Amino acid sequence: MGKDQHLLEASRAGDIKTVDKLLEHSSKRHGPLSSFRRSPSINCQDMNGYTSLHHACLNGHSNIVRLLLSHNALLDVPDIRGSTPLFLAAWAGHQDIVKMLLMHSPTGANPNAQTIENETPLHSGAQHGHNAVVAILLSYGADPAIRNNSFQTALDLAAQFGRLQVVQTLLRVYPDLILPYKRLEDDNEELLGCMPIKHIFTHTCLHLASRNGHKKVVETLLAAGVDVNILTNAGSALHEAALCGKKSVVVTLLKAGIYVHATDGNGRTALDILSDYPPHVTYDIVGAINGAYE
Repeated sequence: MGKDQHLLEASRAGDIKTVDKLLEHSSKRHGPLSSFRRSPSINCQDMNGYTSLHHACLNGHSNIVRLLLSHNALLDVPDIRGSTPLFLAAWAGHQDIVKMLLMHSPTGANPNAQTIENETPLHSGAQHGHNAVVAILLSYGADPAIRNNSFQTALDLAAQFGRLQVVQTLLRVYPDLILPYKRLEDDNEELLGCMPIKHIFTHTCLHLASRNGHKKVVETLLAAGVDVNILTNAGSALHEAALCGKKSVVVTLLKAGIYVHATDGNGRTALDILSDYPPHVTYDIVGAINGAYE
């Protein structure tokens, strides 16, 4: 095993004695024969593009991370998917390492570095429900408005995966994140009644939470001011919840006054779509929607 590979493996396994020995050997290279002595490169990468810092960050070896940083390991080296060590630490929920990387002088790790899928460490932490990591990233300048290749923000991912605490943190720190989804104050609001707003979005945090049955997230978004009648090409949040069989969310949306006659991009209501399925499958949800008329 070459010394580069030895350093990578020791960093992955948490073998700080070996890492320290290899780095000390590297830093003490001197003399007329120094050019012939093979020392490990601290920023060498394996076949996946991982450096020793990637391995230590992913596996939560904070003592090795600290040691690598003290030997000037590069902070923002991307792997073959564009993931930096900070991205991996956020993915794994290692909040101490996340903070260490962001605080490292002189500039710290880039909190907005993007992968080949345009995901940031904030996307990663939000999707996996690491609320403390999300809070730290936000405090160090992570941009919650960045969208990935699926046009999703960190809030969208938190809503989709039911990460209630993360949703609450994002909305508390950046309440304007839902501004595009709020009903505009209008002098003619009484005339608008329960009619959905006309703007069509690709998706919304409310639709994603409704589709996946995350009732508490739906309630949180509605309480924050997201318009219950916001539309995408798939229709309203009622379409999403009804089609996916999420009765508790359907009931929540109905109680919030969702417009049951809203149509999707094909001109179909939620009940129209449910009629494509056997009655015994849709009975409860159809009954709940019909009950809204009574």
